[in-house]
Amino acid sequence: MLKGYTRAATRIATGPQAAFAADAVRQAIQNRRDQWPYPHIYPPETSERRDPTGWCGVPDAGVQALILQFEVPSGFYFYLAQLGLFYSGTGYNFGDFQFTVDQDTPLGGGGGYQGVPLTDWQVIPFPLGSVNHGPIDLPRAELFSPENIIRAKVLNNNLGGGGGSFGAWFGGWLIPTTEIQFAE
Repeated sequence: MLKGYTRAATRIATGPQAAFAADAVRQAIQNRRDQWPYPHIYPPETSERRDPTGWCGVPDAGVQALILQFEVPSGFYFYLAQLGLFYSGTGYNFGDFQFTVDQDTPLGGGGGYQGVPLTDWQVIPFPLGSVNHGPIDLPRAELFSPENIIRAKVLNNNLGGGGGSFGAWFGGWLIPTTEIQFAE
């Protein structure tokens, strides 16, 4: 036996006590849900659901194309909780195209812009989610500030012609900046 360890009896609630215990657990979870700051998990009542989508045809080889551009409105934060980067067309090999999701970086990216590459969302050589099943849920919502511009782009490295298209989906919610303290 470990020194200083006291074994406590395990108590299992049965009958009416089990119902009271389950209700207490449910109430504790509900109380925690309504406490802040958890806007990245539970959108507040004042939030507005947004699901911007976009698409483009397959660009020529070596050309980058814009699939979706979403500007966070002034006076709001945007929590991105779902991301979809789709390809619909003939077969492909990994690396035939590369998706990129970035912030405040226009197509081409040059010209002295102060763009922000988003960690792990650069040079994605395969779709995230599917056209049939929708986007993926992110492990934690990503926060974007007012007037940030989020872009999904695709670079065609070696995808042959013959049609097809790329799509993107940003699923999340807008929250007024007055609702969140110390959000950034």
